[in-house]
Amino acid sequence: MQRILGGHLDAKGSFPWQAKMVSHHNLTTGATLINEQWLLTTAKNLFLNHSENATAKDIAPTLTLYVGKKQLVEIEKVVLHPNYSQVDIGLIKLKQKVSVNERVMPICLPSKNYAEVGRVGYVSGWGRNANFKFTDHLKYVMLPVADQDQCIRHYEGSTVPEKKTPKSPVGVQPILNEHTFCVGMSKYQEDTCYGDAGSAFAVHDLEEDTWYATGILSFDKSCAVAEYGVYVKVTSIQDWVQKTIAEN
Repeated sequence: MQRILGGHLDAKGSFPWQAKMVSHHNLTTGATLINEQWLLTTAKNLFLNHSENATAKDIAPTLTLYVGKKQLVEIEKVVLHPNYSQVDIGLIKLKQKVSVNERVMPICLPSKNYAEVGRVGYVSGWGRNANFKFTDHLKYVMLPVADQDQCIRHYEGSTVPEKKTPKSPVGVQPILNEHTFCVGMSKYQEDTCYGDAGSAFAVHDLEEDTWYATGILSFDKSCAVAEYGVYVKVTSIQDWVQKTIAEN
C-alpha cells in the first residue's frame, strides 16, 4: 500500500512546505510548514502511540521532524487545539527558525475560503514500497473539493437516528463538522492513504501567484476504498493559529 495511491513523483522541491514527522514507534506522518518556526499537523498524528491522557509536554520530546531534503529540526513545543476531539489540529514550534530556500519554504494561510466544490488542490506525502518500508520519494496528487452533504451521506448513510449505525466504507468514522471539508479522488482513482495526514491541501491562486494551505488532511483512511478524504478548514482555525503563535 502506498500513502498516495497513484500520484506522481515530486518534481524536486515542488512542495517545500511539506515536512515529515516520525513518531517514537517509527510511524511516519505529515506536517505543514506555515512560517519559519511553526508547523501545522493533526492532533491524531501527535497522539500516535500515546495514551489519550498524554500532554503536549509528554508528546513533544518523542517526535522526530524533518523539513526539506532530510533536514532534521528540533522541536521546542507542541500546542494542541483546545477542542482537538472535534478540530483535529495541533501546532509544532521549532527551537530555531529554519533557513528558507527553494527546498524549505512555508505555505501561506488563506484570507478567504478556497474550499469550493470542484476546486482542485495538490496534496503531497510519502509512500511505502512493496516491503512496507518508507521511501524518500515525496509523491503528490491533484484532487477536487467534493460536496460536503454527499460526503456525509457516504460515511454516515441514512441511518435511523436512535440506532446510529456507522456506515463508513472503511469501518472508521471521520470527524465531519463545520470545521471540515471533503475531497474526492482524481479521475484516475488516485487518493491519499494512511500516513498522509498533516499534509496540506494546497491551492494555487493564479491571480496572486500564491500557494495557500486551504486544508490540513485529517482523515487519510479513504485509500481509494472510500470516496472522500476529510480536511480541517484552515480558515476555521486561523484565529487560533495566529493567537497561539503570538502568545508562544
